[in-house]
Amino acid sequence: MKKIALILLVVLLSAVIFQKPLATHLKIILFITEEFPQIPIKPLGLLTGRPIHQKVELNSSSGKIVGDLFIPITPLNQNPSIILAMGIKTSEKDKPILLHFGQTLARLGYMTFWPRLEVLDKGESLPEEAETFIEAFKYLEERSARISFVGFSVGSSTAFIAASNPEIADKVHSLVFFGGYFDLFDYLMALSSKMIVNGEKVPWEPVQDAIDHTGGLLGLAGIKLEEFKSGNLDYGQESKYQSLLRFSPSQKIKDFKGKIFILHDKSDSYVPYTESIKLFKALPKNQIAAYHISDLFEHVQPNRPINIFELVKLYGFLYKVLSSL
Repeated sequence: MKKIALILLVVLLSAVIFQKPLATHLKIILFITEEFPQIPIKPLGLLTGRPIHQKVELNSSSGKIVGDLFIPITPLNQNPSIILAMGIKTSEKDKPILLHFGQTLARLGYMTFWPRLEVLDKGESLPEEAETFIEAFKYLEERSARISFVGFSVGSSTAFIAASNPEIADKVHSLVFFGGYFDLFDYLMALSSKMIVNGEKVPWEPVQDAIDHTGGLLGLAGIKLEEFKSGNLDYGQESKYQSLLRFSPSQKIKDFKGKIFILHDKSDSYVPYTESIKLFKALPKNQIAAYHISDLFEHVQPNRPINIFELVKLYGFLYKVLSSL
């Protein structure tokens, strides 16, 4: 751990020497030390005030939206805002992790909102609706002039669809797309066949939890995951599959207007990293603010042993993100 701290210190001192914005580097170091459980030193709480935590309720056509809003103690008109996007229900054991993440971002100066459908919050196995994040965006518009999405896994894909909605597309500042899928049907094929397509079919071993949960969600629409194994279905013509099109970012690629930061881990066993490669290739390059395929996470959580070289690469990615949000 001393070696990690030394690396971070060297990077920070280098930033001072080369006269790069110091505040951003401080934010990155505080963020990494706070969010990586492998690093025992947590100075963020000592250097920043506890944000205000408010419960929020909104309405949508899919039902009530509940949310946690974290407000920095600095004046609100100076705070950019972030909407945290999860695509499915969050387990009880993971809720404290996401709430802590929201507090971390607020301590760093970002008003942070985690909205979700109330039925998901109560544990129902349903997909999150893009409308949830559209309504969250409208709510924050009255409080902030610059609003970005930070998506996790399937939530990245749902946030992409929300950010492409014509009601808000021109106003979304940016999206951090972390571990999501680009084409829903390619993803379903990968889950059912345990193969990913990246020029050629390559074996992939998804975790059983992803297979079971996705299969359960498809079952609600009378569809079996096994139907996608061959990848040869005519999704656009068969009516029972058309309802799934609204969950696929590939259908909204021309409607997305903001900047995007794409991050994925090579060993992701929930969503194959090739999905982020496809998104990178599909978007105009002037919209891609940063792109990084890492080897540091377990899905979207930093629980693996720290590799210094990978951490330095992630540092560069985070610099671009925190310089922009």
